[in-house]
Amino acid sequence: MLALDTDTMPGLAYSLGLGRREARLPSDLARMVEGKGWRMLRAGTGAGHLVDTYALIGPAGIRFLELGKLPGRVEPTVTVAFRHVMEGFRRPGWTVLADLAAGTRQAMFGWARFATIRVVVADSSAKSLMTARRLLPVATHLVANRVRNDADLAAIRAATQLPILAAIPYDEAVAEAERRGIAPFDGAPQAPAVLAAAELATRLEEMSS
Repeated sequence: MLALDTDTMPGLAYSLGLGRREARLPSDLARMVEGKGWRMLRAGTGAGHLVDTYALIGPAGIRFLELGKLPGRVEPTVTVAFRHVMEGFRRPGWTVLADLAAGTRQAMFGWARFATIRVVVADSSAKSLMTARRLLPVATHLVANRVRNDADLAAIRAATQLPILAAIPYDEAVAEAERRGIAPFDGAPQAPAVLAAAELATRLEEMSS
């Protein structure tokens, strides 16, 4: 599996158990060509080569690349190269998973086009459900998150009408793992939310195979 973090805020790396380790593409892989826009610059910059060269190997052998984190500047050259990987990496037997930034901008501007399954993660708050409704044109499925009771799940279900893949319960053990900066799968492997997330991962794997 290749995990891509397109969010400029931390952090998929924490969720995968990689902590503060960075896996960023260098800034000299692309340039602006007059009349043609941004283009990959060097030979040997195929998407597979970039993954093999720059991705970190995390737990369970997952490869990990990130776009870059604020407040440091995310250069256009890195963005071009990262999208080159996202849109061009195809390897038999591999699954590509990307964590997009919260909100509608990335999804609506084409960052989700690579995926056949596009999951909106929403809780029962008014802001989250409004965002979920705006993503309906590009979404295929929904995950109900931080579900405390049946009323929460009913509100999420009624707001979008998308097929719900999983309902992840609110779980204080996961919140504690987040406070400690460790992956919930490491810090609370038997917590209800972690078990629900593991079932979701298995279902997504089955859907993508």
